[in-house]
Amino acid sequence: MKPCLPLTLLLALGGTAAPAWAQLAVSFTVNTGAAGRRPISPLIYGTNEPLRDADRYGSVRLGGNRLTGYNWENNASHAGADYNHQNDSYLCGGLSASDCNLPGRALSQFYQTARSKGQAALLTLPLAGYVAADKSGSTVTVAQTAPSGRWKPVVFRKNAPFTLAPDVNDNAVYVDEEVNYLVQQHGTTASGGVAAYFLDNEPGLWAENHSRLHPAAATMQEVVTKSHDAALAVKAVDPSAQIYGGVLYGFSDYFSLQNAPDYGSQIGGYAWFVDYYLDRLRQASNTAGLRLLDALDVHYYPEAVGTNRVCLTTANTALDRQARLQAPRTLWQPGYQENSWIANEPWFLTNYLPIIPRLQQSIDAYYPDTKLSISEYAFGGDDDISGGIAQADVLGIFGKYGVHHASWWKMYNPGSTATYISPAFQLYTNYDGAGSTFGSTAVAATTSDIPNTSVYAAISGSDERRLTLVVLNKASQPVQGSFTLASGTAYVAGAAWGFDQSGPSVVSRPAVTGLAGNQFTYTLPALSATTIVLTAAGPLPVTLSAFDGQEVGGQPLLRWTTASEQDADYFEVQRRGEGEASFQPLGRVPATNGSTPRQYTFRDAAPRPGTNHYRLRLVDRDGSATTSAIVSVHRTAGADPTLTAFPNPLPPGEALQVQLPAADGASRQLRVRNALGQVKLLRELEAGTTRVSLPEAVAWPAGVYVVEVSGPHGLLQRQQLMRQ
Repeated sequence: MKPCLPLTLLLALGGTAAPAWAQLAVSFTVNTGAAGRRPISPLIYGTNEPLRDADRYGSVRLGGNRLTGYNWENNASHAGADYNHQNDSYLCGGLSASDCNLPGRALSQFYQTARSKGQAALLTLPLAGYVAADKSGSTVTVAQTAPSGRWKPVVFRKNAPFTLAPDVNDNAVYVDEEVNYLVQQHGTTASGGVAAYFLDNEPGLWAENHSRLHPAAATMQEVVTKSHDAALAVKAVDPSAQIYGGVLYGFSDYFSLQNAPDYGSQIGGYAWFVDYYLDRLRQASNTAGLRLLDALDVHYYPEAVGTNRVCLTTANTALDRQARLQAPRTLWQPGYQENSWIANEPWFLTNYLPIIPRLQQSIDAYYPDTKLSISEYAFGGDDDISGGIAQADVLGIFGKYGVHHASWWKMYNPGSTATYISPAFQLYTNYDGAGSTFGSTAVAATTSDIPNTSVYAAISGSDERRLTLVVLNKASQPVQGSFTLASGTAYVAGAAWGFDQSGPSVVSRPAVTGLAGNQFTYTLPALSATTIVLTAAGPLPVTLSAFDGQEVGGQPLLRWTTASEQDADYFEVQRRGEGEASFQPLGRVPATNGSTPRQYTFRDAAPRPGTNHYRLRLVDRDGSATTSAIVSVHRTAGADPTLTAFPNPLPPGEALQVQLPAADGASRQLRVRNALGQVKLLRELEAGTTRVSLPEAVAWPAGVYVVEVSGPHGLLQRQQLMRQ
């Protein structure tokens, strides 16, 4: 990431919150009509550093400066200017020393952790030219600048058969072979594997952050060419892979790739580097006959200044807090002028702000249908109410303005636990502690007082019967909100949850009263963020108040509670196992209906090995349905017999024995692949088979093999085997 550096330039503060003595009356209008609807991507609720499981992130990214020099063959990485320019095993955190030496284990550990929590995993591929050769923990000196023995060259295409046991002595690290490893281990993007691949990180800062790896400033032509070549290599392995390119650190990168050496000769008639990058990738895609850029990715650390730049960990003055609360407006509001070197320049203010509409304008002009990703952002104040409100504001903006993916970045501050960031996420992903969410379709919502308030609204799909609002009070006194709901649906009740300056926890708020004719008033506490859930007069399938699961007696036990049920038909329990691409129906539980709480349980008698993901489909008698949040249950190692291939290592001349996991009555398939991914053995197993002897293994040459067992729904378990 680009450090959030202090600025000495102080500008006049614009658009601050109202003074404490003012009494605020604000009008909010929500319109659920089709014209104002936009789908909300769950990937916007993402992070680079997970804080708490209750935040229920939609995605997790493995990125940042460390990934520029990451070597997948041995898990070595390079710290660059962040820490002594050293090569080390930093990315092996949580792995044993032996696992750290296995190819790709740092990536697999990250992927498996994310998927076990129902999160999409997004990874980063190297583009700059070299990756770390060693994990010595020692500084790479200026004399050892690449090329030298401390580095391995990055090659996008191997142009030879892939292997899962790459040669660490061949003086090359192949990007397409890295992707092949991930596909072999975790599946394609389309089948639930890695959700997206970022093309490196902040190329405009390679010379600054990675001077021992890429000492010269990156050129515009270089970044485009490498992006094109890497994307072609990745999509040759997995045509469904999603490529997120650019990964630009901030405005100077958007504008000129940090004043790239060839900016003058290359920019031509383009307004900024973003246009050049998009257009060149579009042209390359047309030539290749396939899309090479699925999302334009940028980083956004606000340049707004109070006393300090607001994203600094030291930005804690009253002016800093005011500026932070207003800073999200630069993402979306035409004509708004923050206190920054960017907005203070009239040419930039007029032609390049606000940021999200301007980036979308470039996408529409130069590479239509490309998605927008913001893979790093931070507004500071992580342990202050101003930071919590700003974070909630930004998440609402991302959904309202069509950002496809976003990942919050925790600024380095050893004393901080980012206490106010988690509740901001939870307003959208888990406001009641039972997994209830904001909604999947944004609808139009406006406020009469933009400096002091924000409002966002969503429904589930096209179903208006539950309307969810997130309302922010940025003022230091209460707001008396008057709400008008323009909808064909009549709302009759409303519940509320929120947090404020009294503490960083989402708690139940007073219910909405006096709701009539789709109008109501509600008092928003000073400096607060509130989720309001409005329900319709007609029957709802179910009001789900709790849903969880845990392993009991080796089997996942699901439990859920409903606050009320009216004309509900049944609950369909759905499951997705590790390596499975989609949820499948597992069973039905009849609804009992009533206005008092109901409790239900469901036991999965034949779960998949590893982590099982569950959700409920809540079905009404008229056939309409909603889907719950996902609950994940990880099975302990002793829950049932696991796949065991032995002896391992396998001595010369000895047959291989395979102990299979407990069967669930279905036939299964045993497969053994060599390091090139070639199938050495494929055997259909009858239901109930738990032990197999493979004398064929005597003839297998020495090397690495992968033993797999699959069932009707896909891969069940896999084990790596070494043949001596």
